[in-house]
Amino acid sequence: MQLTRKGFLGLATSALAAAAVRPALAATPKATDKVMPARRTLIRGADIITMDRTLGEIAAGDVLIDKGRIAAVGKGLRADDAELVDGRGMILMPGMIDGHRHMWEGMDNGVIAKISRSIGNYNEYKLRTMVCYRPEDAWLAQYASAIQAIDSGVTSVIDYCHIFHTAELAEQGARGLIESGIAGTFCYQVSHSPTYTAGDTVRMADANAMRNAPADDIHWRTVEQLRARVFTGTDGLIRFGLCLSPGMNGRPMKDLAAEFAKVRSYRPHIVAQHHHRAKAVLAPDLFNQFEQLGPAGLLGPDYHVTHGNGMTDAELAMCRDTGTMICSTTMGEHSYPYPSVHGRAREMGVAVGIGVDGALAFTHDYFQHVRGAFYNLFRTDEGKAIAARYQGEDALDFVTRLGARAIREEGVTGTISVGKRADLLLLKTDRINFPIVGPLADRVANYANQPDIDTVWIAGVVRKRGGAMVGVDMRALKARINEASTRINREGATITFL
Repeated sequence: MQLTRKGFLGLATSALAAAAVRPALAATPKATDKVMPARRTLIRGADIITMDRTLGEIAAGDVLIDKGRIAAVGKGLRADDAELVDGRGMILMPGMIDGHRHMWEGMDNGVIAKISRSIGNYNEYKLRTMVCYRPEDAWLAQYASAIQAIDSGVTSVIDYCHIFHTAELAEQGARGLIESGIAGTFCYQVSHSPTYTAGDTVRMADANAMRNAPADDIHWRTVEQLRARVFTGTDGLIRFGLCLSPGMNGRPMKDLAAEFAKVRSYRPHIVAQHHHRAKAVLAPDLFNQFEQLGPAGLLGPDYHVTHGNGMTDAELAMCRDTGTMICSTTMGEHSYPYPSVHGRAREMGVAVGIGVDGALAFTHDYFQHVRGAFYNLFRTDEGKAIAARYQGEDALDFVTRLGARAIREEGVTGTISVGKRADLLLLKTDRINFPIVGPLADRVANYANQPDIDTVWIAGVVRKRGGAMVGVDMRALKARINEASTRINREGATITFL
């Protein structure tokens, strides 16, 4: 479907403008309390999915939080000076991990949707909107998207930030993510050098070339500014990461190796890159297949692959042997030519997780993505055999214990274990169709939904309580993102592509 300026303007404004004037849902609670520092807390009497191989599931158990970490797990725990949380009749589980999300897109929910003809216009949407962002928009988009993630039970995320093409946008985007209270890694992509803006006429081929151009001095100065002004240490909940520039296919291997070396010189926690299997095979000195990275010495425990669809067993073994991580965005990958690799990768011992990917195109209910990852296995006979061996714990593994390995946080989060960061979800089970029988993990993997989340802790700080986000006026935040999104998409629609 060819998208005209008039069509894009209608797409961008109709739903958003309507939402801006529509009354807020009465069920949306308004925050009345404030985010408080982590305090000593005893969660008592909850049924616990620890995801710890030693502890397993604990019926009517207790968890003690102290100084942002899990201090004790068991039964009959005492802590006279702690805040008491009654977990009876509820399920406590580790906070969930999203290994790949474009956080900035969470401000544009529905502008491009998967179950819609609009999905084919993603690249043009991005080319239009990226040049219309203001620094305050970058902060708002990242903050609001992270709040939506926390609300859905995601406590750690890899933010693949591939739109902010100026230092001011990148810095404000990073600060918005940090100030949300979520954990994870902000991965700035060293890419995009647009010279056009709202109201301009530009050849689509030129706009795409600007999008896919190699990193230049402007991008490296942005990296240096992020390091100097935002990510000055390693102690924060949000770590510093980088994404390699897009458009790598067909570039000389020596240029790819040089960019890897330059990126790693800034000591990022994560080096991220999209990978899709190329059908054609180019000359050996030109990059176009993942298998070329191993012999070139470019893989390693800091390297994070997004998608990886079509990876061979030999390439997956390469990942396992080098500590390379993978994230499959399984809900979006249902329509990809090659199936998701998460099932095969897990079987082979690779650190693999799942993620939402396009925050504007999919549901933010992360339990739906957990189930999507399971259903995606049925695309192949091999996947069907893997799925036949799965229980709920296996499905949850991708977003907890294994998911933590897949974002380089294995010793930090992902299980309810003594010493781990207190990233926790407390789930209500009083919904009429929430089951009372079977393993806890089976109940959650099959039946849990976002409205079941009562409380979210990140590093021991309560971010959601009683089903409402703490310290966030969701009505006001929705109004702000509707206003900004409408303006950005309206301005983007004034660009003419030839």
